[in-house]
Amino acid sequence: MTMILMLMALCVSCSPKESPDLELELSVKPASRPGAYTVSGTSNLPNQSQIAVAAIRYLRPTQQPLFGSNPLGTYSILDRQVVEVDEQGQWEARLNLWEVAPDGRLQEAWQINQSQGRFSVSPNNSVSFLATYEPYGHLGRAEEQQPQIPEMEGDLVRFNNDGQPYVKASYTLPIALPSGRKSVPSIRAAERNGGWGNRSELRPQRSVSGSISPQTNLTNQSDTRLSPSEFFR
Repeated sequence: MTMILMLMALCVSCSPKESPDLELELSVKPASRPGAYTVSGTSNLPNQSQIAVAAIRYLRPTQQPLFGSNPLGTYSILDRQVVEVDEQGQWEARLNLWEVAPDGRLQEAWQINQSQGRFSVSPNNSVSFLATYEPYGHLGRAEEQQPQIPEMEGDLVRFNNDGQPYVKASYTLPIALPSGRKSVPSIRAAERNGGWGNRSELRPQRSVSGSISPQTNLTNQSDTRLSPSEFFR
């Protein structure tokens, strides 16, 4: 009987340990600058694993959708950043949700497109912050530099259309649309008409008799190759 119990204990100790479920948590806090947010979190992913962090606002078309249209509408990616998990299992991203329109107004990207008449939509009153880990989608790295891919187990694991697993966590926060504006810098004459400015504002120059030596200090750059005589001036 004692021998049987010892064999059972040895079998239990030799059994492989189950891989822990993947964890990916995030929190969102407003930054000091209006329209900017700090997204940070923890994870048990391997060191240097890349996480794509994005802020999106869901939109609905204001007109009656056509047959076959997505009933959930579409969305606009306000900002996106790829970060890495450090040795302590922590990561952090800073996202800027606002942009400056040509007239100086602070707006989100989809608002600028809507003001240009591209489409008409109604926005949701909240913004969703997403953190996604795709083990087979690391960017800008050679194969030998890829971090170790963990066992894709847990409630957060999902599968894309190609059957590849990924981990995704989200956090939704009510965020109002931007308001206010920034001053638009005035356009200088050198920035208009290819550097010529408004030609109608130029005063005609009086003709001067006699020969005038050409100036060597050129103010307008040119791609024309210099002649051999010009090298010795």
